[in-house]
Amino acid sequence: MQTYTAEKRAYLKGLAANVRRLREEHDPPLSQTDLYEAAKVHRTQLGRIEAGETEPRVMVLHALADALGVTIDALITGLPVPKERKPSPKGKRDGK
Repeated sequence: MQTYTAEKRAYLKGLAANVRRLREEHDPPLSQTDLYEAAKVHRTQLGRIEAGETEPRVMVLHALADALGVTIDALITGLPVPKERKPSPKGKRDGK
């Protein structure tokens, strides 16, 4: 579980850096306010994404990518594929 947590934290920090970089490189550069309004996501949600504190759903990633004028691929460029997966709750993997 420790490896999973460390990989997830690193992945979310990388995603955060990509979103922030793409927002700042946009022509013209976008503020967080500009981006959350264009993507129609809540301001705190964008703040948490850029802080690496939350794992956004695919629809949110799609909305952000669209607002930034990029593909979802651009949001995850350079991020390693996590090797560990979140363990199943005890008993679920045995069909109980």
